[in-house]
Amino acid sequence: MAADSTKPLVAVVTPVYNGAAYLAEVMESVQAQTYPSIVHCVLDNASTDATPEIIASFRNRSVPLVTARNPDLLTMDENWNAALELIPAEAAYFRILCADDPIVPETTTKMVALAESDPAISVVTTAIWRNGVEQDFRWPKDRTVFDGKEALRRYFTVDGAIEARQAMMRREALRSARPFFDLNVGHSADIDAVLRMLKYGKLGFLHEPLIKVLEHADNQTVSDMIPLKVHFNDWLITMRRHAPYAFGYDYPELEKRYWRFYLRRMLRWRLKSKRVFDRHVELLDKIGSRPTPHDFADAIFDFGLEKLGLRKSWYAYPN
Repeated sequence: MAADSTKPLVAVVTPVYNGAAYLAEVMESVQAQTYPSIVHCVLDNASTDATPEIIASFRNRSVPLVTARNPDLLTMDENWNAALELIPAEAAYFRILCADDPIVPETTTKMVALAESDPAISVVTTAIWRNGVEQDFRWPKDRTVFDGKEALRRYFTVDGAIEARQAMMRREALRSARPFFDLNVGHSADIDAVLRMLKYGKLGFLHEPLIKVLEHADNQTVSDMIPLKVHFNDWLITMRRHAPYAFGYDYPELEKRYWRFYLRRMLRWRLKSKRVFDRHVELLDKIGSRPTPHDFADAIFDFGLEKLGLRKSWYAYPN
């Protein structure tokens, strides 16, 4: 497929490390896109499997490739930031596409059409299938465009979920921070970047599932994030960064409710796994929020008040 110069160029960016099991299917799904102006940027993070050979096999196909290989292994977020450097200067939009998440042929066409319908849209994302099951993202079905502040409120009250790994953004977003993916947000640098962009513009959401997200044993979410529950800490960080903009004077009470909920979960983990508890003490210490005995006592007292109906409980993800 020859690039159509009348259509805005979209850079699909795939950082990959030892992705041989799934990479060919993902690259094939990019080649199959119906959108006529697309480039696939693939950065091999010093893979030791057949990843280089798979990448090479897609050269001279209809969708052009921009490729590179790191001489040394980078962390995931470092590799994602390095992959963004491959985006051509003429690209109008870019998106990360993980090396194990194939997309349906109409994905890019539909995402660009929504983005082009309103220049104030800063992020476009879609519903997904996760391991073959369609996910309910809870956005009102009669709308596809949401004001950024509303989208942030919905995200932090779990009235609208966002699959950040599947977000397309305008090229100008790259100027919003250096590095684009913050290295200090645990496992949530991707959602942190999306939430940051919603302070500058609107969210476009396609209710049709267009992406097949795979969670498997080699996936970092499965191998690290879930067992150690680190998403609890990531949520606190992203909440502190982005929720005050959306909630204003109501924000301190929101954080206080989550903080007490988080500490009660830590006490539960302490009974089951000291490793998980100690990891969260370490993570909280790193962000200057190491809990004190008084904090834990307050969280337990708060639970009693919740049971009496005198205080509201925490209501949202994490669970």
